[in-house]
Amino acid sequence: MNAGETARLKRLAAGYAIERVAPFEDVTGLASALVRRYLLGLGDSLDGYAASWDASREDPDGCTWPEWAALGLDVRARYIGLEIAQCTVAMLDQIASSETDIHDVMPDAWEIGR
Repeated sequence: MNAGETARLKRLAAGYAIERVAPFEDVTGLASALVRRYLLGLGDSLDGYAASWDASREDPDGCTWPEWAALGLDVRARYIGLEIAQCTVAMLDQIASSETDIHDVMPDAWEIGR
């Protein structure tokens, strides 16, 4: 895959991921920021996506999807976008569950002078 195809794949995957995390987006823009962060390493992860696709291409009903190499850019982008969206939602859940404890340790008043 050349640089132009990788850039196009990244744009398409970003669009699909952003669409999937839209229900989780708020005024902070955290969901879309996480999607962008996860896309930073896309070039290094392409072999992993291919291996994961090829290892899981038979569905529970016995249908077999084509190999990664035979897929069009759009299908690859959808697969990558789905995985990135799942990672984003998992991270948002982690943040939400740990956020309640974040204010448990309040600073001492004198610390503002440091």
